[in-house]
Amino acid sequence: MAEDEKKVSIALPGEWALQKAFGPALTEIGEDLKKIYAKGRDKLVAAAYRKIKNPEDGKQANLRVTRDVLWNGAFTDDEVCAEYFGGILASSRSADGKDDDAIQFVDVIKSMSAKQLRLHYTIYNCLNKLFVAAGTPVNVGQGTEVQAKQLWFAQMELTSRLGLKIETDLNILHRQGLLNEYKTDMHKLAEDKMLPYAMVKPTTFGVLLYATALNRLDEWRSFPSSDFGDFPDVVLPNFFAATLDELVKKVHPVENPPSQPVQ
Repeated sequence: MAEDEKKVSIALPGEWALQKAFGPALTEIGEDLKKIYAKGRDKLVAAAYRKIKNPEDGKQANLRVTRDVLWNGAFTDDEVCAEYFGGILASSRSADGKDDDAIQFVDVIKSMSAKQLRLHYTIYNCLNKLFVAAGTPVNVGQGTEVQAKQLWFAQMELTSRLGLKIETDLNILHRQGLLNEYKTDMHKLAEDKMLPYAMVKPTTFGVLLYATALNRLDEWRSFPSSDFGDFPDVVLPNFFAATLDELVKKVHPVENPPSQPVQ
């Protein structure tokens, strides 16, 4: 029995033990499960490989991290899950293969849903872009400094266009230490117009997890000054800003006043 099949049989002893008793139905389910596992594993490994700058550098992945990443990440073929688990796998590479620092992130990622990981990615990707565009130095290693920063989103875009679950999943990210604070509310624009918004404040741990997902854990302090890049084929919001006023201007720009006639 191949090593991957051994892992599957250990994980699901009931299904595999009852295959003979219940005939081809459970056999087919078992085959489908193995195919799903292989698909998720291959997508995860491909994501990890893509994040490595030089695959010929002689470094090797840590065995402990590799085991936990494949065991927890290969049973999903979600793109963002593959990117996060792949980032951990890529981050575990070192000259002797003994660097298991990335192991701490496995427990965080495996406890979060695909949509929650997508929300974390959305928040910190946008924050990275805002920091780089502003060009203002931010010490992300100083908890109180980074936790004071704010990021504002148009809530309808996050929920309707991106399919994210804001009301519940912001709470999950906060509970995981990935957000310092969050708020959802309505801002009155004019007369009967309202802008539903979501405001979040980041944490150093949130930056660390994002850097790991991009295989840039060694460069996490450069998060405010270096564009960490995007995951392929993952839709991002158009409307986000560092303040509520800036968000309002982006969502509802003021129309240009009519030009004055020449006297």
